[in-house]
Amino acid sequence: MNDLRDLADGALVSSLVLNDEAAFAELFRRHARSISAAARLILGNSTLCDDVVAEVFLALWLAPQAFDPNRGSLVGYLRMKAKGKSIDILRSETARVRRERTETPRGKEAPGFESDMVPDESSIEVLTALASLPSREREPIDLAFQQGMTYRTISAYLGIPEGTVKSRIRSGLRHLREDIAQQRATAEEPRPTSVAVDEASS
Repeated sequence: MNDLRDLADGALVSSLVLNDEAAFAELFRRHARSISAAARLILGNSTLCDDVVAEVFLALWLAPQAFDPNRGSLVGYLRMKAKGKSIDILRSETARVRRERTETPRGKEAPGFESDMVPDESSIEVLTALASLPSREREPIDLAFQQGMTYRTISAYLGIPEGTVKSRIRSGLRHLREDIAQQRATAEEPRPTSVAVDEASS
């Protein structure tokens, strides 16, 4: 029998269809750290990162056929799933904190508030806007600004020309600015007020 460490990710994923626990353990050994790092980029050093890793690998175990090797690497697929789940968690935590701030009397601290989970409003705006970008723009921005890759490195990593990398980043940043501006404009829109007095009768 071949050593599982010598098998490619695709072969191991194929084994998951047959409920091969050893193949699953090998994939977890290979990629759990990278998936956790992807979650930390969004959630920070939170224990919730472990939950994201567990959910991502559980989903892989339950539906290995969802991974299409023709569309990219397994680690890229798993990191994308981790980022999506992390953004969902961040949004949920943000909503919870806002509710608790509203419900908690002034001068008291909302229980369970984690400042490192919701750093500030601008970060939430950026993450929300980033999540709405198409993957062709979001991925190079993530690699450049969150992982510190150069244009040349991103070009090699994604297998696209360096000029295309620059173009997608510029386009993505423009869309980010537009999305954030729209979020702020929506938040600042005055709420309609009811008129208590019928001016026509006065």
